[in-house]
Amino acid sequence: MLLGTLREAIFLERINRFICRVLYRDGQHTAYLRNTGRLRELLKEGTKVYVREKEGGKHPLELLLVDAGSSLVCVDSTIPPFLYEEYTGVKGKREPRFGNVRFDLLVDKKIIETKSVNLVRDKVALFPDAPTLRGRKHVEELIKLGEEGYEPLIVFVVQREDALYFSPNWDTDPDFCRALVRYREKGFQLQAYACKVSMKEIMIEKPLDIIF
Repeated sequence: MLLGTLREAIFLERINRFICRVLYRDGQHTAYLRNTGRLRELLKEGTKVYVREKEGGKHPLELLLVDAGSSLVCVDSTIPPFLYEEYTGVKGKREPRFGNVRFDLLVDKKIIETKSVNLVRDKVALFPDAPTLRGRKHVEELIKLGEEGYEPLIVFVVQREDALYFSPNWDTDPDFCRALVRYREKGFQLQAYACKVSMKEIMIEKPLDIIF
């Protein structure tokens, strides 16, 4: 997936969940961030980031990549469904709704939910990096739908290159992790992938083993 033209900036602060302040070219500017995670290990004052200029809107920039030293990290959490489609070649209905819950893709009876993973510690990718009631509801609803005859699939897309394994983040959200254990015990599918990230593009590169 091509990322467009990216320019270097320096991260200054996170104003709220979706807006950051960066030092870019002639001064300080606000940048839009498509990510509700905490990202505390990544978004530190003085960190090199990469932004894309955009036309229109209140904020002139979009923050896409963070330089974590060991890897560039894509922090746009809307990208994983498209990466998964590109990697597998599957095409399905986007954002299917079941009750009050939306998922990413529906391919025949297979319901696919992707999760954006940005946090890596000691070569282990971890999700979530903040408590996620929405994420837990996704898992619980997929269990119900699986019991009704659908084929649920949860895909953790690690948007960086330096992970060797994936694990649920028990320290941050044990409720989500327990729901994921119940999901796995039902025999439903889990997958995790690491990405190759450059200034030009991001793509899924390889599967990762999942450890609990």
